[in-house]
Amino acid sequence: MRVCITRSERYAYSETFIRDQLSGLSRYAEIYSIHSSRLPEREENGKTLSPWLFWIMHKLVKGVTGQRNNYFGNYGIKKFFLENKIDVVLGNYGISAAHLMPVCREIDLPLVVIFHGHDATDIKLVRTYAERYKKLFAYSSSIVVVSNDMRDRLIALGANSEKIRVIPCGVNLEKFNPSTEDKEKLFLAVGRFVNKKGPLFTIRAFHEVWKKHPEARLTMVGAHQGLYKACVQLVNSLDMQDAVSFPGVVTHEEIRKLMDSAFAFVQHSVTAANGDMEGTPVSILEAAASGLPVISTFHGGIKDAVVHDRTGYLTAEGDIHAMAGYMSQLLDDPIRTRVMSKAARNHIALHYDQDKQLKKLHALLVAAQQTKKST
Repeated sequence: MRVCITRSERYAYSETFIRDQLSGLSRYAEIYSIHSSRLPEREENGKTLSPWLFWIMHKLVKGVTGQRNNYFGNYGIKKFFLENKIDVVLGNYGISAAHLMPVCREIDLPLVVIFHGHDATDIKLVRTYAERYKKLFAYSSSIVVVSNDMRDRLIALGANSEKIRVIPCGVNLEKFNPSTEDKEKLFLAVGRFVNKKGPLFTIRAFHEVWKKHPEARLTMVGAHQGLYKACVQLVNSLDMQDAVSFPGVVTHEEIRKLMDSAFAFVQHSVTAANGDMEGTPVSILEAAASGLPVISTFHGGIKDAVVHDRTGYLTAEGDIHAMAGYMSQLLDDPIRTRVMSKAARNHIALHYDQDKQLKKLHALLVAAQQTKKST
């Protein structure tokens, strides 16, 4: 089976889950990939899908009319699908899949779409794509979501519940596993400095902890963009420069090492003003697989990934005092922390094993191909 996997960017540092998808599914199928923008424009190697003149015309027409699905843009995608004899398309993000759908429909090519987060929750985006989404829901062989909350949202938007499958991203349990090293009193946060990750809430909660435990430390990994400057300013205003570090973007291997030395993982996810919400954050899954208790919020797929009072603690969005209290509890009760560590690992191994999740995706792709052949 030949599968084309689409994504918005080729090297997005925060999209390791799609890179894992590409490599993992290659064990079960012949994988092709296209990327760039909401309507894919390039092959995996960076070559434009359309001939150079057509690519320029696509850009010109899109610039004048605002239409991505113009003749010149669609031409390159259709050409790629037909020349490579693609059997089924796996579209990452509802926005991109909505633009791919007309091309797939024209050549009768099955399409499976995965919604990850903002594509199902951003108020303006969802309103803009409302009609496109309805057509996408109708055409798609299967609609994959990464949380039960997202499933409910898509049903409200008109998706057929029988088509929806909840398949969160998984974790490579061989790469992320509990460390036998001595733990530092280090709280770790990994993610972009954006509103829905709630980094400012995390810093304020840590400040309350730090006043009681001055030896505690917080490391916040992520690109120095978005709310990063605001976070640095807040840390400086609270005089915590020596307690909070911002290493920027680090490799996946360096994240694994940080999880080996960290004491717990923190992320105060909230619903952003524009409605944007998390799906099921991969960093939280990786932390739990590494045996870290997770302190987060009752938000999106986090409610499933973290079992409150067993594998970690969850608070209401915006409740920094409760978050600080739970962080202090872990510092004050190392025995309880060790129990949570084992429970966190077991929960991820049971429900979020990467190989099992990829097999579920592959089964949907096979079913889409077989349905096409039988019609």
